[in-house]
Amino acid sequence: MKIFNIFKPLVEKIPLLAECYRFLRDSKSLNSEVIFREQLGFFFNGSESMEKGEFDPNDTVIIENLLNSFDIFINIGANTGYFVCKSLKKGVQTIAFEPNQYNVKMLLKNVQANKFATDFHFFPVALSNKSGVLPMYGAYTAASLIDGWMGQKKRTLVPVTTFDKVASSLIKNKSCFVVIDIEGAELDCLKGAHNLLNSKNDIVFLIEISVVGHFTKSLNTINPNLYETFSLMDSYGYKAYTANNELRKIELSEILSINHLNKDTLNTPNFIFAKKKEFISKLISIKNNH
Repeated sequence: MKIFNIFKPLVEKIPLLAECYRFLRDSKSLNSEVIFREQLGFFFNGSESMEKGEFDPNDTVIIENLLNSFDIFINIGANTGYFVCKSLKKGVQTIAFEPNQYNVKMLLKNVQANKFATDFHFFPVALSNKSGVLPMYGAYTAASLIDGWMGQKKRTLVPVTTFDKVASSLIKNKSCFVVIDIEGAELDCLKGAHNLLNSKNDIVFLIEISVVGHFTKSLNTINPNLYETFSLMDSYGYKAYTANNELRKIELSEILSINHLNKDTLNTPNFIFAKKKEFISKLISIKNNH
């Protein structure tokens, strides 16, 4: 493996060698013993930043401080289970979705290694607005259902379904904190989650929505689904806020302006959607105390 790492730039230019490199690397990871990470307080194997507790620090603060305010944590695009393990460790019932087979195997190993007693439902599928099979481009933390996402060409087929078809019964009469990180495919996912969006219970979303770039080779391309995504959330009564230190409220008029001027004024790809301002007030209080 060390030899492959040294010659990785050359290896990646030769498809057969690149496949061999990825197979050996993944096999080593999947066959490794899951290690207890002092920084996390639980057993976990994943990316280096996750193992060190440095992955998405801003999102982590938000998630850790809101988790216990809800009955259920829903992680759509769970990757290798970083936030899943954090939730289960806190004793919060968790529902997770992840279609990438490497990530699925790692996630299952991580959860099993900790022997969590908390209720956990896992679906190894992608979520969209329909059921069937779709190509997924890329792998690991950048895998996406969007063709051309980050210039990725390698693809595998994954099963897709809708949230409403597989998980509606699990959230009945429950408050939910929903984290969606699915690399550009969030609009179709939300379209297939009417029952979740229309719930009368407290539901708060933390969603990664790329404002610019990744969708095409041009890094200056505004997300073609940007307005429709924010508009959909607004139609269900959700108010949008930047999920950063500003926690700034976002109006649909600003999203229209971004499309018209082709200029990102949001300065973050992460957003909180909530019907009640009390959850935002709680985050503002936490921020001020730090």
